[in-house]
Amino acid sequence: MANSGRDIVTGAVVEEITLEEVTQFCAVRREKIVALVTEGIIDAQGRSEAEWRFDSRSLSRARRAVRLESDLEINLGAVAIILDLLDEIERLRVSRG
Repeated sequence: MANSGRDIVTGAVVEEITLEEVTQFCAVRREKIVALVTEGIIDAQGRSEAEWRFDSRSLSRARRAVRLESDLEINLGAVAIILDLLDEIERLRVSRG
């Protein structure tokens, strides 16, 4: 079969995970994930931290945010801008595709 120019991505589907699971996945302290939610970088469903649940998009975005902050040594405000720009680039690629 010819390569259509698209990569095939495989993995498990994550429906909802807890705050503790996100911290484990990202290998960070709870406070870091709380800061990501506070900055609006990721979305949490639930009224309190104890009730927060995250979807797979937030999980992926949290991991990217933690890596950007660490690798580039930038603050979370800059991380939020970079992630929004990367999302926009991806959206434009898909719409042209």
